[in-house]
Amino acid sequence: MRRRFVRFLIVSARLLPDEREGIWSIPRPLQVVYFPLFIGICIPLLIDTVKEVAALHPGAGLVTVARETAAEFAAVAVGTAIVILMAVQGGYIAMMAIYHAFANRFIKPVIEGHEERGREMGMKQSNRAWSEWNRRRLDAEAEGVPFDEPPPDQQPSGRNGREE
Repeated sequence: MRRRFVRFLIVSARLLPDEREGIWSIPRPLQVVYFPLFIGICIPLLIDTVKEVAALHPGAGLVTVARETAAEFAAVAVGTAIVILMAVQGGYIAMMAIYHAFANRFIKPVIEGHEERGREMGMKQSNRAWSEWNRRRLDAEAEGVPFDEPPPDQQPSGRNGREE
């Protein structure tokens, strides 16, 4: 029965499309942290499990110790994987929350200040362009000279009709 079930799993796995993700898909940037941490924690646990199984079954062969160790260690490995995944994901989420809080508290006001200063500078330049245009218009009118310079908002690229 067991062999049939395993054979069924193998055949059904071949029928599935190749583009699938693991049940615990770990984002690529976090894999650099997750897998070394998982291996670093599991190796000492596996060594302890092997020692315990060997002590419980003195004189048992390598295959028996390996089977018993695998049976004992499976739950530990799954639990460790889940705990490390939660810790890494939680740590990542916490770091992102701290980053956004820091950005909103310190960086965003600086950006908004620069934007406000830029708006003020733009307004001053616009007012200056209109004042200069109006002065030239009034001077031409006073001298009786025709004035055909377009207003600043109709000039290409915001230029005021003169080379800058």
